[in-house]
Amino acid sequence: MRLHLNDLWVGHRAHCPLLEGVTVCFEPGGMHVLLGVNGAGKTTLLRTLLGVQTPLSGHFFIKSGSEVIHPIDGKAWGRHVAFVPSMPPKHVGLTVSELLSLSGSSSEALSSHPQLKSWRNQRMSMLSDGQAQQVMVARAMLQSRHWLVLDEPTAFLDVRSQRHLWSMLTTHLKKGGSAMLATHDLRGVHRWFDQAPQGVVEASSIHIVNQSGLKPISASASLDDLESALV
Repeated sequence: MRLHLNDLWVGHRAHCPLLEGVTVCFEPGGMHVLLGVNGAGKTTLLRTLLGVQTPLSGHFFIKSGSEVIHPIDGKAWGRHVAFVPSMPPKHVGLTVSELLSLSGSSSEALSSHPQLKSWRNQRMSMLSDGQAQQVMVARAMLQSRHWLVLDEPTAFLDVRSQRHLWSMLTTHLKKGGSAMLATHDLRGVHRWFDQAPQGVVEASSIHIVNQSGLKPISASASLDDLESALV
């Protein structure tokens, strides 16, 4: 399902938008990365796409063939778009299996992500941030087989957990899903684009977020190029 943004303006006040007139189509099956300095509007854009925040102007929708879904249809939108925040809710008293079961088959999630199996009976409150975040990504994949929206998903993770999470996202894409994430993890982005299957990379994108909108940058950009684009 393609994600279409049509002349989208986002922000908190109409006279002071964070992003202006964004028109872009994000291809299905791709990893779509949003980079930008703090305060550029990455999180605000994601909140808008989740239907949590009303756009200042313009509209967006997802489309597959003749099927078109708008965020105003919250139930349908929620089946096709799942969210993963930067901090997992570790205060939840449920076990890993119980939490996964809220969104689908815990057995399916454990089969797709075997590193979760040893935690299945542990409560979320007993997991590390990296472990809990992987559980939340697995749950989001059960909720939506199409779009995952992630806000700084690797922000508090160690290197091993970061690599597990990027691998989980690759699994989602290989199954036909799509992902959009805002991140400061430039090394993780560069490593993923360097190692991901070519077909997946071709459907993916990197955009720099600033007030003028979304500026595309080559998926083959070097780490220095990514850093320079943000200065």
